[in-house]
Amino acid sequence: MDLSELKNLAWSVPQQSVIRAPFHQKTVFRGPAGTGKTTAGVARMAHLLESGVTAESVLVLVPQRTLADPFYRILRDPGLAVGGVPNIATVGGLAQRMVDLFWPLVDQEAGFADPNKRPVFLTLETAQYYMARIVTPRIEVSGYFESITIDRNRLYSQIIDNLNKAAVVGFPITEIAQRLAGAWVGEQAHNRVYEHAQECAVAFRHYCLEHNLLDFSLQTEVFFKHLWPEPLCRNYLVDTYHHLIYENIEEDTPVAHDMVIDMLKTLESTLLIYDEDAGYRQFLGADPRGSLMLADLCDVQVKATESFVISPAMARFGDALAQVLEQPNDSNSPGTMDFAAHVNPADDVDFNLADALKFEYHRYHPQMLDWVTEEIVMQVHNRGVKPGDIVIIAPFLSDALRFSLAHRFAQVGIPVQSHRPSRALRDEPATQTMLTLAALAHPQWGLTPSSYDVTFTLMHAIASLDLVRAQLLTESLYRVNQGAAVLLPFDTINPE
Repeated sequence: MDLSELKNLAWSVPQQSVIRAPFHQKTVFRGPAGTGKTTAGVARMAHLLESGVTAESVLVLVPQRTLADPFYRILRDPGLAVGGVPNIATVGGLAQRMVDLFWPLVDQEAGFADPNKRPVFLTLETAQYYMARIVTPRIEVSGYFESITIDRNRLYSQIIDNLNKAAVVGFPITEIAQRLAGAWVGEQAHNRVYEHAQECAVAFRHYCLEHNLLDFSLQTEVFFKHLWPEPLCRNYLVDTYHHLIYENIEEDTPVAHDMVIDMLKTLESTLLIYDEDAGYRQFLGADPRGSLMLADLCDVQVKATESFVISPAMARFGDALAQVLEQPNDSNSPGTMDFAAHVNPADDVDFNLADALKFEYHRYHPQMLDWVTEEIVMQVHNRGVKPGDIVIIAPFLSDALRFSLAHRFAQVGIPVQSHRPSRALRDEPATQTMLTLAALAHPQWGLTPSSYDVTFTLMHAIASLDLVRAQLLTESLYRVNQGAAVLLPFDTINPE
C-alpha cells in the first residue's frame, strides 16, 4: 500500500481517533486481527511526520523485523515529504545499536576478556557456526545428546533459543537445565540431555566473552544489565525519542516491556497496538499478559471490532474454535472436540462451517500435494488472488516436501518461497552454489567440491539447465588434479 492509497482509505471511527490523537496523548489501540490496527499505526506515523514532528524523534518498535515492512513502504513513498527517517527497530536491534554506540561504557564487570576491543555482533547463522564448534567435539568425543535423534543444525538453534529466552525473560543461563527439567513430564533420564544443553550454552557464552562476540542473548543482557541503568545511555534515548509507535506489544518480551514502561514517563505521545487473542511467540519469550501493564499506563484505550479482511463465517469459526481449545475435553471421549456445542444458534443461524473450512482426505501423500496445488491454481488463476497472499502451513517442512511443492508450482507458473527457521543458511541452494563457485575460483584453498556439488551448482547457476545436462557438463569439465579442483574451459567440450 502506497501513500495515496493510505490517504484514500475509508477509516473507521476508532482508526480516526488513533491517527489524529493529540500529540501529548498516550493511546492503546486493541482489537482482533484484521481490524486495521497496523494500518492505523502506519497512518499515525505519516500524520506525525506531515504535521511537522521531527522524524528523528519518532521511534517505531516492532517485535520482529518483518512487521516493520508496512512502515518502510510508506517511508519509501516519494509523496511523503519529510527531512529525515524515523527509527524503526526491534528492541533487540535497538539494544545492538546502543551497545555499539556506548561500548566504552561496558566495563569488565560484563565479563569480556578485552573490553577495549570492538565487539563483533553475530547473526543467527554465525551464532550457529560458533555453537557448532562448541557442541561438535562434545558429541563426537563425550557422547553428548546420544539419547536423542535430531539434526545437528536444529540442535544448535535450540540451544541458542534457550540462551535467547533466558536473556529476554531475565533468568541466568545456569538455570536452563533446571527450567527445562521442570517442564518435562517424561522419563527422568531425559534430564541428562538438558544438562548437556546447559553445559554447551555456558561454554558458548564463555567463548563469546573471550573473543568479544555478541549473539542476540549476550547483547540483550549487556544492554539491559549494564547500559540501560547508565544515565548517559538512558538520557540519550530519552532525549532522542519523543513519540513512540509500538506494534504488536503482546508479541514482545518482558525486558522490552520493562524498557518501554520506563520510557513512557518521558514520551510526549505513544501509540501501543495490541492484538487480542494473539501472543503466538510465547515459546520464544513473548509476554502477552505483561503487555497489558503497558496498556494500563495509557491515557486512552481505543477498541476496534470491525474486521476488514476476515469473512463473518471465518470469524465465527475462529471464535468457536478458540472456545474449544481453551476448554478441556470430555474425559469420556478423549481426543474429541465438540465444535457445534460452541456455536450459538441464536447468533449463527446462517453459519455454515463449509464457508470457513474445507476438509479433504487423501490416502496417499502425492494426492494431497496435487490437491493443494489445484486449489491454489484455482485461487490464483481463476479468482485473481496474489500468490503472496497465500500461505501453506505444515507441521514439518522436510526437504522432500519442500521440493515436491516447489516443483509442482513451478510447472504451473506460480512463484513460491519457503521458510524454515531451523534450516541453516549454508543449506540454501543459492548459498551452496556460491560456496562451490568460490572453491572452484580459489583452488589454493585446497577445497575440492564433490561432483554432485558441481552438478548442483551448474544446474542452479545456468538458467534452464536440467539435471542430466548438468551432470554431463560435470563429467566433461570437472577434474581433481593432485588434490586441487580444476574446471576446464568450456571450449574443450566436443559439440558432437
